[in-house]
Amino acid sequence: GLSGHSPDTSTLPTLQDTVMLILSMQTLLVALTLAQSAIAFCYSARALTPGTSACVLAAAGTTQTTNDGSRNENETKGDDDWVTLAESVRKIVLEDGSGELPKPGSDVELEYTGTLRGETEWSTDEVVRCWLSNLQGLDSLAEIFIEQEIDGSKLMDSTYFTEEYCLGELGIENKIQAKKLVMAAKRISRQQEEFQPGTQFDSSVTRGKNYSFKMGEGRVIRAIDLAVSTMKVGERARVQCNSDFAYGPEGLRTSTGDVMVPPFASLSFDLRLLSAT
Repeated sequence: GLSGHSPDTSTLPTLQDTVMLILSMQTLLVALTLAQSAIAFCYSARALTPGTSACVLAAAGTTQTTNDGSRNENETKGDDDWVTLAESVRKIVLEDGSGELPKPGSDVELEYTGTLRGETEWSTDEVVRCWLSNLQGLDSLAEIFIEQEIDGSKLMDSTYFTEEYCLGELGIENKIQAKKLVMAAKRISRQQEEFQPGTQFDSSVTRGKNYSFKMGEGRVIRAIDLAVSTMKVGERARVQCNSDFAYGPEGLRTSTGDVMVPPFASLSFDLRLLSAT
């Protein structure tokens, strides 16, 4: 007959073990499916929950939708939308007006908020005119400043605008002059630390009283007179200006002597022309 040994069945899985294994795998698959569904639900719920942005991070220069569905004006306006009114003044329209342009001598009523723009926003031209020429009296260095493209951010970067940089890249031969130039840059940098960009220094909105004046009579700083002359009644605009069209080397102080606007400060105004008669 046939000879041989019967297999040892003690090490083989029983039918019960096999069934339990299959059930365990099915349970695991169900759990994974439920987890995926839960994750998908969380993401969809987050996108639809009131109070969250419809666009978490819009690309620069594109329209960003806010919680109430309106457009963020800062995201829909670019550099091309700014209009230069004078060498030191520019304007961007935030809301169009429907009325007439005011005429010279008109009595106008204005709603405004003024903030410090900050000198780190200075262009190279602004650094040369406002700081190098007006403050330091060093017109002779204007050409090299323009060549090196020294703007406000470079001027106030203590790791960039150093004595070594002035002696080397700017070609200043006098070490004392280089030292004074760096110290002057540090002073304006410290001034900006004390008077932070975006700080509100005056507002008719805060006071709850609109401001009225007669156009063209020097009742307001030149930037405001100039900007309002280009605005239609009902128009809202943002105006940026340098100190030569604002408060100049003296700045602006309260009646008690407290500094509201530091010397040679660049400013930004949010204006709305309410009426012109």
